[in-house]
Amino acid sequence: MTEERTSSLPAPETLEELQAAIEAHLDAGAPMIAAAELEELRAPDQAELVSELSEPGQQALLGALPAEAIADIIEHLEVDEAADISGLIDVNRMAAVLDTSPPEVAADILRHVDWTIASQVLARMEDRRTVGELLLYPDDDAGGLMTPEVTGLRENLTVGMALSVLRGAEASRESMRQLYAIDQDGRLTGVLELSDLVFAGPEKRVRDVMTSDPIFVETGTDQELCAQIMTRYDLLALPVVDREGVLVGAISVEDLVEVARDEATEDMFRMFGIGGEERTGESILASVRSRLPWLVLNLGTVLLAGFVLSLFDDTLEKATIVAIFIPVVLGQAGIAGTQTLTLIVRSIALGDVDQGDTGSLLRHELTLSVMQGLVVAVILGLVVLAWQQDVSLGLVVAGAMVINLVVAAAGGVLVPLGMRALRIDPAASSAVVVTTLTDVLGLLVYLGLATAFLTSIS
Repeated sequence: MTEERTSSLPAPETLEELQAAIEAHLDAGAPMIAAAELEELRAPDQAELVSELSEPGQQALLGALPAEAIADIIEHLEVDEAADISGLIDVNRMAAVLDTSPPEVAADILRHVDWTIASQVLARMEDRRTVGELLLYPDDDAGGLMTPEVTGLRENLTVGMALSVLRGAEASRESMRQLYAIDQDGRLTGVLELSDLVFAGPEKRVRDVMTSDPIFVETGTDQELCAQIMTRYDLLALPVVDREGVLVGAISVEDLVEVARDEATEDMFRMFGIGGEERTGESILASVRSRLPWLVLNLGTVLLAGFVLSLFDDTLEKATIVAIFIPVVLGQAGIAGTQTLTLIVRSIALGDVDQGDTGSLLRHELTLSVMQGLVVAVILGLVVLAWQQDVSLGLVVAGAMVINLVVAAAGGVLVPLGMRALRIDPAASSAVVVTTLTDVLGLLVYLGLATAFLTSIS
């Protein structure tokens, strides 16, 4: 009978126990013992434990860890967390840590610390030139996202010579996952994989085994577009060139995953009026600055809905039963509008739709809203009829439901696409606009129909 194999990954309970033990060692003034226990873990688990420690605990622990271990830890932290932790050590040690880190990680961290400190650290780094060049690019475009550690081979090299160059190069495995062919001026001419060289005849040229017409982006390309391109063409890496077409770096698929996560989080936050950079544990003032403007805007939409209600005072006084179904009509439309809006904003973010698709999207969502609206309206109408024994009221509620679901579908399509046409981020407050449409127009439709049928309802 074979012995059952178990995963070597630590269980959450084990991590909690290790964290408690490390905190106990730090409290007892034994940071070397705490560091030794921490180094038994994998880097992602180390990063999680370090991020949970208090600032004094982090500072004591970092003082007992070698620069290479700190570099592994900060590579698995969010950039702002990594910058905070880097600020707990002196500039000389910080320079040693960032020299051990990939250049793009070092540049990201230096962008997020005070420039006075960043400049001192950069001046002490051995790889200051590479990192300094990356700092010239914004952190949200291809130049800021790429790694400059790429392997370029002259296209006129023989395969045998190219393999010899690779054997003698001090390059990381990651940089050899995707190889690039360049001309004598360093311009990108093709892409190839290591296997293309291994299985080709040694007398062939790199140009004979490379894939010509490579997909690439320039350094100023927005990171969201980079992610769309890599997803569309199923790329493991995306080469980055300067304006002259010279190969300067590449974006890896790991970077793509991080970008997609960050963009999705930012869009989700913006849709519901939360600042894209806000996180749990944020300072009170920062959270207030992030959320208060959207609450004020939402207050305006609620007051507008209240004004519409005031226009139908007579109807509500004569038939108070009408008011009972207002939340039902508005609530269903709000859900339907949010469903459509979420789908369209996501499709825009992934590059699946553009302005030319407006007509087909609108027809699709309107047809869907009518079908769903009829089903929901019939159910709601029957409920109203059974509850109030009033056919007219049932028709009013059901009719308002269908119309408001159509309005919600139209708003869910037209609002984000309209904002995009106006060069406004479609994720920014789209939900507020769509909710306002469904609330205000829903009240107008429902109470308007109720007023028209007031005689029969009474």
